[in-house]
Order: sequence, then structure tokens, then C-alpha cells
Amino acid sequence: MSFMMSVMKRMMMQEHQSRLDFETTVDRLREQALEVGWNVPVEFPLQKHYVEHGLEDMGRCVNLYLCNPEGGYAISRDDVFKPMFVMMPTAVSVYESSAGEVRVARMRLGTMALMFGGVVRRTLKDGERRLRAALEGVVEEY
Repeated sequence: MSFMMSVMKRMMMQEHQSRLDFETTVDRLREQALEVGWNVPVEFPLQKHYVEHGLEDMGRCVNLYLCNPEGGYAISRDDVFKPMFVMMPTAVSVYESSAGEVRVARMRLGTMALMFGGVVRRTLKDGERRLRAALEGVVEEY
């Protein structure tokens, strides 16, 4: 892995080994996300999309987009924070590695919260708490 990818991965993303098979991981993550207050407005089958565009199958991958409408709205009321729309809703990827492992990747919202104050910090910290709760029992320990 390149140095930059290693740094970016540690700072911005977190990857977990799932305890479950692929379908069960997607289902449980969706269910638990809803239970802890996320909306799941989009479930995007990335693998299927690539294959439909004539690309070689790279293994299963589904992105679940998790939304906290109240938090996103609170952030976006101030024009200075509207560029954060690029992160909304936040994606959680469930995919199979080339070794057949089921993996879950997500943004490190808690780490990102440290770069902000006020409503942005509170919303990202709450997002981190909700993400952890949604992943509980689905992935190996942090």
C-alpha cells in the first residue's frame, strides 16, 4: 500500500472485517442503522453497476448511504459548510476482498469532527456514535 493511501486510510477511513456473510452483513447493517436513527435513502450495488457498464466483475460491493436529516440540515444552514454536502449522506461500503473476506469500510466521522467546532463537530460526533452502534455485532471489534 502506498504511503499516501496508508495515511488517508488511517485518518479518513476505517475498514473492518465482518463477522457475517455478505448478504447478512448488508441486511444487519441496514436494520441496525435504522434502529439507531439513520435513514437509508440509497442502497447502491456498485458491482452490478460496473458489470452493467461492461467492466469485469471485481467482487460484490454494496454502498449503503446513511443520512441524518436533522444533522445534515443543521450543518447546511450556514453557506460556509455547504461544501460538506459531498459527504452527505455518508456511505458505508460492504464488499468482498479478493480473498473472499467480507469487509466494511466507512468514514471516520469522529476523527473528522476534531477539525471543526460547533454544530459540525456535534453532528459528526453523533454520526460516529450512530455508526458504531449500527456496526455493533456486525464487524470485528475496533
